[in-house]
Amino acid sequence: MRNRLTAGLLTALVLWPAVPARALTDADQKVIDRGLDSLYRCDYGGAEKIFLDALEERPHDPPLSLGYAIATWWRMENEFGPAGSPEEERFLVAVKDAIADAERVVAKKTDPEAYVCLGAAYGLRGRLEAARKRWLHAYMDGRRSYKAEERALELDPKLDDAYLGLGAFDYYASRLSHFVRHFMFAKGDKDKGLAELARATHGHFSADAARLLIVGIDWTFEKKPDEAKAILDELHARYADSPLIDFMRLIDRLRARDTEALRRDAKTYLEKAENGAPHFRPIDRAAGHYFLGVGEELAGHYEVAIAEEKAALELIPEGNRARGVPKLFIGECLDLMGKRDEAVKEYKEALQEPQFWGAQRYAKFLLKKPFRVGDNPLPAQSEELE
Repeated sequence: MRNRLTAGLLTALVLWPAVPARALTDADQKVIDRGLDSLYRCDYGGAEKIFLDALEERPHDPPLSLGYAIATWWRMENEFGPAGSPEEERFLVAVKDAIADAERVVAKKTDPEAYVCLGAAYGLRGRLEAARKRWLHAYMDGRRSYKAEERALELDPKLDDAYLGLGAFDYYASRLSHFVRHFMFAKGDKDKGLAELARATHGHFSADAARLLIVGIDWTFEKKPDEAKAILDELHARYADSPLIDFMRLIDRLRARDTEALRRDAKTYLEKAENGAPHFRPIDRAAGHYFLGVGEELAGHYEVAIAEEKAALELIPEGNRARGVPKLFIGECLDLMGKRDEAVKEYKEALQEPQFWGAQRYAKFLLKKPFRVGDNPLPAQSEELE
């Protein structure tokens, strides 16, 4: 499940905010820097406005079109809406425009920055295809993305931003099963992918995106928790008011089983959301409650934990993809209290919720094997669950 969190949440939120480092004027570069800064602070509306205002002055400019598509992606993902939501439809229009604008420029085959834009746009759309389990479409867009980034580096080997997409593809392809890699002709290369992502951290626009992707890899595959924590601490120093970075630090506390830090930071996160801190949304209150609930679960306070998870559910709308997660935690607590029949009911209800973070897969596992003290509340997909 945690691998789904990493590949789903992290990749979805941060993999593609990499506008290429083209020869921009100072004013243009400030537009892009401001837009990306707004995104990392979760000011989605502000980022959209920045890019739309710039597009009014420079219509069809590939970096600006891509920037706007990225902003609509972040809003879509953070609303956790179902397939076909208005946010998804708006993103699909924006990314289609970004691809078309980039293709008009790359037709001349001389602009490396436009190739980076094209690769990022295809990768962004491919990520949605993968989330919707349209695997062939996802693979095709992934290959288009990879080829465009390769072409960008052929034209300009110093474009470090191009390595973000290459590194993500090479690393995650190496983690696919042998059968899938053979079927898709995608060998992947773990070491090459890591080296490419490290190179992307030197890019002007891809640096923070690459760092966040490395955090997910360190958590799930490379088992480097200290490196992941150091990256998050560095980013928190830069984006101290970002709900996203706060959210990821809560995940880090959970992964480390640092119960006291998790409970403390979850309370702070919840207080920010309840007090209307900038860029916190009503649904962020739910995240505060369910992380606090997990902290109480780890502390052995099961009744308190269940109350927190129920408070989270009250704040998550019907149809929202996040609803299954608190139900899993409630079921875990009930199992720990010896109330297996009630736990099974919660797991079955979680199965009826929209797909999210591998929650349904984990619910099926918990229906076969009761949760016990010492079990991981958010097991990685790479752990044995079958």
